[in-house]
Amino acid sequence: MIIPWGSDAPLYHRPVATVALIFSSVLSFVAFPARDYERWTLVLGAGIHPLEWLTNSFLHAGWGHLIGNMVFLWTFGLIVEGKLGWWAFLLVYLGLGAVESATLQLLIHTETPIFMLGTSGIIFGLLAMCLVWAPRNDVVCITWFRFTPVVFELSILWFVAFYIVLDIVAASLTGAVMATVLERSRTAIVAMALDHSSGAVLGFVLAAVLLKLNLVDCENWDLFAVLQGRTGRSKSRGKKAKVASHRVSVEFDPVAPAKKHGKPGANIPRVKSIEDPSAAALRTLRLHLEQGETEAAVAVFKRSSLKIAGWNPEEGDWLDLIQSLLDQNAWGDAASIMLDYLKRSDRPSPRVRLKLAQVLIQKLARPLQALKVLEQIPEGVLSDTLEHSRRRLVQQAEHMRDEGELELQDELW
Repeated sequence: MIIPWGSDAPLYHRPVATVALIFSSVLSFVAFPARDYERWTLVLGAGIHPLEWLTNSFLHAGWGHLIGNMVFLWTFGLIVEGKLGWWAFLLVYLGLGAVESATLQLLIHTETPIFMLGTSGIIFGLLAMCLVWAPRNDVVCITWFRFTPVVFELSILWFVAFYIVLDIVAASLTGAVMATVLERSRTAIVAMALDHSSGAVLGFVLAAVLLKLNLVDCENWDLFAVLQGRTGRSKSRGKKAKVASHRVSVEFDPVAPAKKHGKPGANIPRVKSIEDPSAAALRTLRLHLEQGETEAAVAVFKRSSLKIAGWNPEEGDWLDLIQSLLDQNAWGDAASIMLDYLKRSDRPSPRVRLKLAQVLIQKLARPLQALKVLEQIPEGVLSDTLEHSRRRLVQQAEHMRDEGELELQDELW
């Protein structure tokens, strides 16, 4: 079992509704004894009861069921609420629960009533929304290996894929994953699968619609931007980059000149592009990034920085290159590129400075340099959530420094 416990996705709102929903679920579990649950659960095969569409989502069958769902709600509720705000997130949460519950009561017909409860359908809906809005952000995960806790990071894209596969396999074998059905039967297993799948489909569609209507800002790091190879860039910029990829390269030479006269192609002149070197370098960088050729993109970046005076990538290209290196765990190169970005960008993003400090602390064991990076963040530019992250990083760096972490100075810093 992999347990999520946090994410690096940017949050623009405090998790007011998420905390309130967790509190309400715990209070409902403590206040209502299990023997009284049937009055408030979602009953399948006994008609349509709209009140149950809301009440069943606040009930849980045991402490394990409750804690598991609340951990997922905390991690992924933060991301969704962080983009929507508390009232919109509350409407989304209750709406997902009501619609998937109504779907079950309308579609499942059985002579023996089936009682269902829990937030599993909503959780799968939130997972799908996070997949659409923040597929390349990381989730901090905890698992156990030989009774030893192991902490690691996994992208939301792979995390959601893992749990979808897990849910399909587990539902096929046992009919019970992340939700509780109080009476087992073949129909109950179908209801379980429909509960999870309908929640995921609803969440995916809702997230896509909100994104299409520009009611949520993912800064072009959403699933569709990733699939179209334009992360960090608008659609218009992505189209320009795609068109540019078909133009003649500065280094294009369709017929290699022969070493000696008399060879085929000896008298054919070498073709050269009239494209501006800065534009050509930028186009080549983008092309390598779109094709996932990170090492080639880094080489183009370094060569162009040395040979072309005043050359700088655009903001989205900087961020694409940094993210590509982070995805490949190339911590040293990523730190170097982030440092170049902070030095050369006219308006560097504070998030990049935070990420650089995080890499220096957690991956490269360079707490002193991380403290220097964090000290350069101007006051008042961070949101409350990012300011909390900054303070946490400062504490980690100071702890490493006090523990005597050896750090060598070099020219890079």
